Amino acid sequence: MKTWLNKIMLVGFASLALWSCKKDEVRAVSNGGSPNNLTSSASALVLASDSANGGINTAVTFDWTETKYGFKAAVKYTLELALAGTDFADARKVEMNNALSKSYSVAEFNTLAILLGISPNNAADVEVRVLSTVTDAQPAIISNVTTVTVTPYLVVINYPKAYVPGGYQGWNPGTADPIASVKSNGVYEGFINFGSASEFKITSDPDWNHTNYGLGSAPGTLSTSGGNLSVAAAGYYKVNADFNALTYSTTKTDWGLIGSATPGGWGSDQNMTYDDVAKTWTITVALVAGEIKFRANDDWGINFGDNKPGDGIPEYGGDNIPVAEAGTYKVTLNLGIAGNYSYTVKKQ
Repeated sequence: MKTWLNKIMLVGFASLALWSCKKDEVRAVSNGGSPNNLTSSASALVLASDSANGGINTAVTFDWTETKYGFKAAVKYTLELALAGTDFADARKVEMNNALSKSYSVAEFNTLAILLGISPNNAADVEVRVLSTVTDAQPAIISNVTTVTVTPYLVVINYPKAYVPGGYQGWNPGTADPIASVKSNGVYEGFINFGSASEFKITSDPDWNHTNYGLGSAPGTLSTSGGNLSVAAAGYYKVNADFNALTYSTTKTDWGLIGSATPGGWGSDQNMTYDDVAKTWTITVALVAGEIKFRANDDWGINFGDNKPGDGIPEYGGDNIPVAEAGTYKVTLNLGIAGNYSYTVKKQ
């Protein structure tokens, strides 16, 4: 009798344990999660530097609803922003943890647009979505995609300037191309397109009434009483002047694109074309996933990269610039604003 009672009790405990396990299992089952709804406070933005207000004014706010998984879960959200048509291949990712909103100031969203490859003063579509995750083992749930048309502005820093009047532009200091002292230390640099062999001078101000520099007693030197400086042939020149040492140099440059992403790899440059109206160098070229740099005269003596994190501002000898995926790209190098060089790599 005792033996049968024990067997009955064991069966009862086993049934209770099985029922408890099934109950726990039911609690852990997810319904797969319901996609959240993403909205934007604006569908089109024409950004302007005078409204940046030190980065205080809000340009756009993205809001999204909570993702429901059918059980209590610590959901993490990631906001992704990318150029339209790229399928988020090279998206800017912002980890939001459990937040349900993200606001961008005018200055912040302008920087983001330029980093995505949108040229200043040109409109392009930015696609935005939110990814929701609870564990690495479960695929992310993706929200709807919202689109914002953005026109960014060029951020220009007003560095100290000197001016380069000459025969190429009618000897008018008031309309002459400037060179800039980025470190405000009397050392200046800029790029000037001389349409022909030309004489010129360098002035401290956009007139003839202040300090004017001409040729010194030896090649490459400056004097405030010397004759005209000159370039021997038409071309796009890198112009440097040091008012402390009273020296100057001019280097003729032709720009190209090189790198593992280009048709010529690291072995040969893809020549860029200069636009005298826009004052930019451009090329439309088929690229593959890889890296690129800009260099002058098919040589590494003068080259630009972009140190990490990339910001669309080229730096001498900087890091290679990544290209995320294959496609046809318009690449632009803007050296026409002294001290404020920039570039864009925009998929067509």
